[in-house]
Amino acid sequence: MVGESWILDVSLSGKLNEMSMVLDFGKVKSQIKRLVDQYVDHRLLIPSQSQHIRFSETQNGYATLDLIRPEKSIHLNCPEEAYCFIDAETITTESVQEHVYHILKSHLPDNVEGLEIVLRPEKIDGAYYHYSHGLKKHDGNCQRIAHGHRSPIELYVDGHRDETLEHSFAQRWKDIYLGSAEDQVSLQTLSLSEHASQCKEDTHYALDTKRHRVTLSLQLLKVKLK
Repeated sequence: MVGESWILDVSLSGKLNEMSMVLDFGKVKSQIKRLVDQYVDHRLLIPSQSQHIRFSETQNGYATLDLIRPEKSIHLNCPEEAYCFIDAETITTESVQEHVYHILKSHLPDNVEGLEIVLRPEKIDGAYYHYSHGLKKHDGNCQRIAHGHRSPIELYVDGHRDETLEHSFAQRWKDIYLGSAEDQVSLQTLSLSEHASQCKEDTHYALDTKRHRVTLSLQLLKVKLK
């Protein structure tokens, strides 16, 4: 559930086009960013081959997803655009990199013969934490439930960085879901999957969040909210 921050390096080779270029850098950069934003970024990455995953399409472009584990199971009911399915048993840098490669390869002009991509972690000096969230009033892709980030922490005390305090907060916020108290509801108010309906009310958190254009129902069960 928690997010990561990667930098995408792309190398293209091929025959020159009518402009005596393989591709116009300005155009290809915006095209690649658009494709990554549309199909991968700010989506929940799902390892489709995992034995713990249960996925079922519902109605009006929605789908339920259940991550079944002995403890801390996660149950979601979201628009299909909230998910990105990776053909692998686990989510790794390599499996995501291969998925992005096939997306880009299928959208490049015919004169592009070679494509190499590398996903590498963004370098963050100092403390950082991983988290998941969804911003229901956000105008961009942060509306997608539930995606995450890896963010640095900088805390200043009397004008000076306090690294001890930064690491303390990084540990406190490690692998959390950031939700709004106003969105916490009872399980009975949500459209639950077969697996989620078996959960007990007193052992789970339930969130119902709504975006501008599409209503999202999110069941985060046995996920610690801080």
